[in-house]
Amino acid sequence: MSNNLNLINKLEKGRAEFAYNCVSGLKKLNVEESKYHYFYEGLENFKKEVIESFKKQINEEKIRKILNEIEYHAANKDNLSEKEREVIAKYNSLLNNFRSYVRKIPQMIISNGLGQTLAFVFAKKKNGNAYDLIYRQITDYLKSDATARIRMPNNQNELIKWVISLNSYEYRHVTEEILAFLNWLRRFAEGMIETEEEE
Repeated sequence: MSNNLNLINKLEKGRAEFAYNCVSGLKKLNVEESKYHYFYEGLENFKKEVIESFKKQINEEKIRKILNEIEYHAANKDNLSEKEREVIAKYNSLLNNFRSYVRKIPQMIISNGLGQTLAFVFAKKKNGNAYDLIYRQITDYLKSDATARIRMPNNQNELIKWVISLNSYEYRHVTEEILAFLNWLRRFAEGMIETEEEE
């Protein structure tokens, strides 16, 4: 019994740490690439989209500086121009959407099933948007050592394709694993991401 409790504690700690790192990486717009390959790419895609959107109005180097020091600039918006504040607003929109979606997705999985929910998230994701980041975080999580019963093979790159190929036993375990991870992700998102009403 003691070994089972140790294993459960280790798994929960692994999930919690992974979820915390995902939210804190989003808050800083920076994660370690080697640990979170897909999520890192998603953050880089968000930065590219922002740079592309604003490069005609703001020097590209200035946009990169804002994004690379996002917490500082978000806290000191008064020192920024109106267009530079729009960069921060785009980032805040990403945070608000992320928080909202990680709250809704678990209920969608329970109501509609994992496959249909992942298909919905896959359809809604665009480079660097909140759905894209969540989809990438789930993929990274399922490829990590923090998972309990089943791990996504490293040679698989598309989460939805892998999930729909599973047998019913594996599918059920992946569903439980993703729900457990999203529960931690939701908790950290609610605790670490302030919405505009809370500020």
